[in-house]
Amino acid sequence: MKKVSYSLICLIGLSACSSENVVLGGLKVYEVSNSTCKASFSQTETHNDFYMKDYASPATLNIELKTDGIAQCVLEDVKANCAARNIFVNVTNQDHQVILIVYQNPPESLADCICNFDVNFKMSKLVPGNYHLKVYYAKTNMEYDESNIAYDGQVVLVQNQKVSVTFKSKMILPEM
Repeated sequence: MKKVSYSLICLIGLSACSSENVVLGGLKVYEVSNSTCKASFSQTETHNDFYMKDYASPATLNIELKTDGIAQCVLEDVKANCAARNIFVNVTNQDHQVILIVYQNPPESLADCICNFDVNFKMSKLVPGNYHLKVYYAKTNMEYDESNIAYDGQVVLVQNQKVSVTFKSKMILPEM
């Protein structure tokens, strides 16, 4: 009976440790903040040449991995409706694949223009290495599919070096 009790206690102790490791191993995004509208353009009010140039310019993602494993990230020129107030980033990961999900709260009302926003955030705990990165522009309920993919490629993270990736052009954060 003592052996059974001892085995049961060891099993419970080991499972508690292993579940703790799973929680600690997951990536986390925090300190998300976004700029106000940097530049706006409207299909009805902006000259067509300027509108098409701004609309076609892609967003970029800059990642700098610090020595503590924290990645300082900046999404530059994310396009969204001018009525957008908060843009959020969520992360999922498995092995060396990282999926970033960019989304916004539903706007109270829609404006007849598109703005460029910058979104700053931190991601932890990353180690230097090769990653398969996917970035999705999700609907406000965080649903996405392959038509919402802004970036799909490899990135190599090295401590204290900035890596930049360019998203597909003509991508706008979904409004609903």
